[in-house]
Amino acid sequence: MREFLISIFRKPHMARRVILCVVAVTMMGFCVSWLNLLAWGTDPCSVVNLAMAEILGMSFGSWQALINCVLFVFVFWKGRENIGIGTVCNMFIVGYACDFMTWLRTLILPDFSFTTMPEKIVACVVILCIFVFSVAVYTSVGLGASPYDSIPEIIFKAQKKLPFRVVRILWDGGYAVLGYLIGGTVGIVTVLMALTIGPMAEAVRKRIGRFIE
Repeated sequence: MREFLISIFRKPHMARRVILCVVAVTMMGFCVSWLNLLAWGTDPCSVVNLAMAEILGMSFGSWQALINCVLFVFVFWKGRENIGIGTVCNMFIVGYACDFMTWLRTLILPDFSFTTMPEKIVACVVILCIFVFSVAVYTSVGLGASPYDSIPEIIFKAQKKLPFRVVRILWDGGYAVLGYLIGGTVGIVTVLMALTIGPMAEAVRKRIGRFIE
């Protein structure tokens, strides 16, 4: 356990890593709020969590924190090498940042909506770019992964037949189907995220590495 805790906190330029991580996961939460208003889908994890929060009458942040704590137990058991400060940041900040942005938008712009197709397309492109870039930053700082992102890695390491890319696609696809079945919004944004997050993360990781190593 001592070695595990040391591995979490002893990294080069720790302050830079933590700042980048917190900003990135906060921006992810803000983007989920706007994507939910756009109603063209979100990332598969948020599709399920938004739907479950509505079904249970909970805030998105509270439900996401709760389910993340459940998944965290499994990750701690089977893949604790994926755990770090970034894990905790993702578990709690994304959902409550989304709730905060939704509250703020409702307070300041109570009647706002994307009404025309050009508005929706521009909004989709801008929000999607910010979200994907934020995910790329969060996954590149080396502070651990969310329980949702850790589980496909655990599954991949537990079997020898399927490459990680296939395991990840099946995991995200299964979550998207589950979200759709329980009333979540699955749309073009859900598909685009699955196609763009991986390449963007790889490109960002190379640049951020020079800043944090």
